[in-house]
This record gives sequence, structure tokens and C-alpha cells, in this order.
Amino acid sequence: MAKLVLEFSDEEKMRIEAILMDDDAEEALRFLKEVVKPKMREKGSRALDVSKSTGVMT
Repeated sequence: MAKLVLEFSDEEKMRIEAILMDDDAEEALRFLKEVVKPKMREKGSRALDVSKSTGVMT
């Protein structure tokens, strides 16, 4: 898998710090869904392409 570099705004970095300080699992998941996932898709990550297999058998 190729490396992916994501850039975060100052506000996003503060949100990450707050999540870590509060040990807030729900907010961490929300951040991944609202911020990280769109950034990964924007960068063209194939890892989140619903039309592609992950290779994981379910």
C-alpha cells in the first residue's frame, strides 16, 4: 500500500489533542468519519473505494 500524507488545520490538530487528552473513543471515531475519511478520499486513496475488495474475508 502506498504512503499517504494528510494535512490537518490548526482546528483539526486541536481537536486531535482534545480527543487524546479526554481519551474520548466516540469523538475519535467521529473525527475519523468526518475528517480523516474525506481527506483520504480526496487524496485518491484506493483503501476506501467501496468498489474495491479489501482482501478481508467476511
